[in-house]
This record gives sequence, C-alpha cells and structure tokens, in this order.
Amino acid sequence: MHHRDLRLAGTITGSTPIRRILAVLATYGRRNVTLAGLEALVAQRLPENTCIDVLVIDDGSPDDTVAAIRARYPAIEIVQADGSLWWAGAMARGLAVAAAGPADFHLWLNDDVLLDPDAIARLLAIHDASPGAVVVGTTRDPIQGGRSYGGQRLGRHHPFRLEPVAATETAISCDTFQGNIALVPAAVTRRLGGIDPAFVGVQGMADTDFGLRARAIGVALLAAPGSHGLCAPNLKPAPWTDRSLPLPERLSAIVGPRGYHWRGWTRFARRHGGRLWPVWLLMPYPRCLLAALRPTGGPARVALLEGTLPPYRVAQINALAGAGDLAFTVYYGPAPAGFPGRGKTDGLDLPARRARHGFWPGGGGRIGWSGGSFAAMLAHDVVVAGLHVHDLGIWLCWLARRLCGRPRLVLSGHFRLGPAAGGGWERLRNALRRAMARGADAALPYGAAGAEDCLACGIPADRIFVQRNSLDVAAIRRIAATIAPEDIAARRHELDLTEKNIFLFVGRVYARKRLDLAIEAITNLRDSGLDCALVIVGDGPDIGRVRDLAAGRQGIRFVGPEFDERRLASLFGMALAVVVPDAVGLVVAHAAAYGRPLVTCRGEAHGPEIADIEDGTNACVSPTADAAGLAGAMAGLVREPDLAARLAAGAAATADRLGVAAIAAATLSGIRRALVRR
Repeated sequence: MHHRDLRLAGTITGSTPIRRILAVLATYGRRNVTLAGLEALVAQRLPENTCIDVLVIDDGSPDDTVAAIRARYPAIEIVQADGSLWWAGAMARGLAVAAAGPADFHLWLNDDVLLDPDAIARLLAIHDASPGAVVVGTTRDPIQGGRSYGGQRLGRHHPFRLEPVAATETAISCDTFQGNIALVPAAVTRRLGGIDPAFVGVQGMADTDFGLRARAIGVALLAAPGSHGLCAPNLKPAPWTDRSLPLPERLSAIVGPRGYHWRGWTRFARRHGGRLWPVWLLMPYPRCLLAALRPTGGPARVALLEGTLPPYRVAQINALAGAGDLAFTVYYGPAPAGFPGRGKTDGLDLPARRARHGFWPGGGGRIGWSGGSFAAMLAHDVVVAGLHVHDLGIWLCWLARRLCGRPRLVLSGHFRLGPAAGGGWERLRNALRRAMARGADAALPYGAAGAEDCLACGIPADRIFVQRNSLDVAAIRRIAATIAPEDIAARRHELDLTEKNIFLFVGRVYARKRLDLAIEAITNLRDSGLDCALVIVGDGPDIGRVRDLAAGRQGIRFVGPEFDERRLASLFGMALAVVVPDAVGLVVAHAAAYGRPLVTCRGEAHGPEIADIEDGTNACVSPTADAAGLAGAMAGLVREPDLAARLAAGAAATADRLGVAAIAAATLSGIRRALVRR
C-alpha cells in the first residue's frame, strides 16, 4: 500500500494469518514534531503478514496539526477533542476506540518518538517469544544518547518510587512502564478496560497505573533489549516551581493536569498504595506547597560548595556566569596551615561568600564540614558539591534532599564506585560513595570510567553528565603566545640551565607522584651521555624527601610552588616534555595547552584525566613503573626529534578538545536536569 495512506504492511502471504496493529498517538499543538514521528512510523520494516493502522487523538491543537496530517496521510483516522483530555485522557479515548476494533495489538506511541526502522519488528519478536506479554520499548535522548523513557521497577521502600530499567541485551521483566513505546496485546487492553477514566484531564500517571494493573492480574511486562527510537526527555520544570507564574497559578498547578490531580492521584494512591495509601496520598502536597510558596521571579538559586577554591576552579566557575536562568553563589573558605588551597576569589565573576570550614584532624586537609552548608541547604534550589563522603555538610544537603525534596543535589568528582580492593574501611567508604551518588539528582563524573561506574551502580544515564576535568586551555594559550625567546633565555639563565633538553615536572609533590623515578631516570640519562635536565615545580608533603634524594645529583633544579601562569609559561616554553611518573591529573590539560607531550608510567594512581593520554600520539607511556622504563621513554624523545615533534603536535590537538566551556556545558546540563527531576 502507498505510504501516504499510512496503512503499513509487510509482505502478505497466504501461509499465516495477518497480524493487525493499531498505533495510538495523542497530539497537541506540535505539527512538525507529530509529522516527523509519523514519518518514522512510515519507515518501519515490518515482518511478513503484519499491517499497521494509525489512530491520532488530537486534543484541540491550536495550530494546523490536524490539517497537515490529513494533507499528508488522507486515510488516517483522527479523533478531535476540545483540549480538556490531556495525554492520559486522549490515550484513554483512543484505546476505547481501539478496543472495539479488530486489531491484535495496540501500539502506544508518543508523537515525538522517532522510531528506529526495525523497532516494531523487534518488539513483535519479543512478544512471539513470550506470548501475551506487554513489550515495552526504550527511547534514547537524541542529545545525551542515554535512556530517556522505557520500563520501570518499583523501589523497595516507597510504593511510588520508580527506577528506570536500563537497556540490556535480553528482555528483562519490569513492574510498569512509561507509555512512549509499548506493544500491548489487544486482549490485555480489553481485559483491563484500557486507561481508567479517572485520569481524563491528567498528563501522567495513566501509563504507570495501566502497567501496575496489568502486572497485578498476571500479565508479563517485558522491557525489550536495546533501544527503539529517539525521544527527548521532558525537562520542563514542574509548574508549581515555575517562577514565571504568579503564586495563585503555581498553587492551582499542584492539583492541575501536570501535578497531583485530586481525582487521578486519589485513584492511583488508593489502588497501589497498600494499607498506608492515605499517607502516600497526602505526602507530595506539603513538599509541592513549600516549593510553590518560594519568592516568585528570578532565576533558580544555585550554591557551589567549593571548599578551599583552588585557582584552577576560578575559570571553570566563571564559565557558568552566562546562564541567565540560574543565579550562582560560591561558598568557599581558607585552607588549613600547610595546605596549598588558597581560599581567595581573585578573578571570580560570580557572587561569593567566605565561610569557615571544619577540617578532620591529621593534617590531610580533608574538610569535615563545608562552610556554608546550612545556608546552601536553606536558601538555594540546587547545591553543587564534590562527591566527598568525609564532608558532613554535603551529607546534610543529601539528607534534606531525601526527606524534603530540596535542595536538589548535583555531585561532581572521580566517581570511583567499583568494588573496593582494600579492607573493611575501604569497603565502608565505597558503600558510602555509592549511597551518596545514588541520592544525587545529577552526577558529573570527570571521565568515561566514572560514568561507567555510575551506570553500574544504578544511576540512570539521563542523570550522568561527563565533565572531562580541565584547565582554561584558551587562556593558557593566550599567555603562551606572549612569551618571547628572550623570556625563555632569561629563565634559563635564572635557573643556571645549560642543558639542551629540559624535562619539566609541575604539580603538588606527594609520594604517589613517584618523583623518585624521574630523578633516577634523569640521572641514568645523563650517565649515558644525554644532555638533559629535570626542573621540578611545586611543593607538597613529599618535597623534603625528594630534595634529599636529589642532593648532590647534577641536572636537577627545584623552582618551588609557582602559580603565576606567565612564569610557568617560560618554563613550559623551554621544556621538551612534561614528566609525571604516576598520579597524573590536570597536568594533562596543562601540558597539552602548551603543546608539550607527557611522559608517564602505567599505574593505578592516575586520575580520570589519563583517559586523554595515548601512547605514541601525545605521550610516551612506560609499560613498567620503574626508573629504567621511564628513562627509556624520556630517551626516545631526546634521540628522535621527529618523534618529539609528532607527539607535541598530538598534545596540541588534544588541547583543542579540552577547556572550561565543555565543563560548564556539562555542569549546566546537570543542574537543569536536577531542577526538573521529580
């Protein structure tokens, strides 16, 4: 049949009966979105003896959606309503029509879903393997790529807390579903009576109710493997939190179509809430009322708990300043004595409040209580903090979020959430990390490995936004461009450096950096006749031991801590490469910004930034963590100028994809996702 009729059919033969599917779509006022969804439906590759008809319920679209559908697909059946149905009511009317027809299956399909070409065929295959089951399709976020809608499971303690079912390689059982894509046998629709009329005039709840009722009568609900189409998540804020609406409208929205509509919510709570259903019925209203009574107008208030505000964070924070829908306040405080954090706001463009931190004893600089935690919890809509289980202030915000629904919590960090390799304390700390991470509204891991750990511990993909921790590469490059050869020559003279090949270490000096390997390696290179030196820039708890180790050796210079980027630029300018034997972190971005390759060893202490390092492309990586292996990697750069030039070009190319803009984009996406999470 011609596609313009929108009656699709696979190859029709006489060997088996024809299976009829009726696709039911609800639409309202988004002409182009609906037409795109229908086009994707047209493109389906169907199995033999399968045909699809389409029923559209238009809930009084104010645009020309109906006319456009009829012009392109004149044979389609359209039911028009007056705008009072909303999604649940429109689907209820459509399924009532469908139940009276001859179809074998009813395909629930949101009009904004762009189906994959083989989606329906794959759903049918799962049903054929489990006859009578409701088969749920999973949709992907077209921007982030993660899961947006699909099957759901009930939480263990809260009867209405639903967790998404992640896409797997095999069909997996679920408790209910979001009705964006679902293949429902017509017999199940007729047995349940379709969608309960109590949900007419409600936007949500009806699909969840249908799934739970189906499960209660013994119908299997299966989330099909993989994903089946594109559908952007609805990120609109709950209307009672929308500051652009006057207070009366926000209050009425609590019981409106997008809220806890009294008729539908009462039916839902009574049906699925067990003996405590009155408690579950009333529980959302105080929280929504509190949100609605906040002062109107202005952007959402976001607190950044920044600890001691290390210098590199200033540029990352300033990159957030252009978000007009968010009002940021930075909470920071001084570092303890002997710790290199600065606790200053030089160059910071956002409002900041100085606070007093509480530090754990022992001299490690671990914050036990972030100053400003109470203010952040009480006066802000969102709190952004690090994944630091030793910080009781962050746990306070976490607990308030769990109990009261606010403030929303966004966590950033390494997100090492895999099984702990250490003893009991390490296992406990890992369990606390996982609990804190799961309780956040959005996770901002520094790299792909952290994102994988988040997924593995049950955090949905639509709450994960990879940051790729970096320095302000563009600013560093601007400074580097101002450094003349005379500046480099003057710095060489200042440090009494006559060697041709300079290796540079920049960073905090502590034992896991393994600077002893670099010192031994440079000594070995010089003993073998290579003209080279090592310049060590930094300070830290291991500096005394490192200085003792270097005492009496030739070709080693200590510069001490240096935070002036212009003075650092002259050092990077003279360097052949940057060497950090282990615990590589932000130095990856620093070296790349100057177009300098990195020399390091394979090790377990590296930060997530190591993912941007590739041996032979922008770095030399020794396969062994010893002085001989490190010396071999360094010697290759000295002896092969072509290799050094190629790796320097690779480092510069790496810098092209790093910088604070990408970090800001991920942070803003996480904050906005947190604001709309219910």
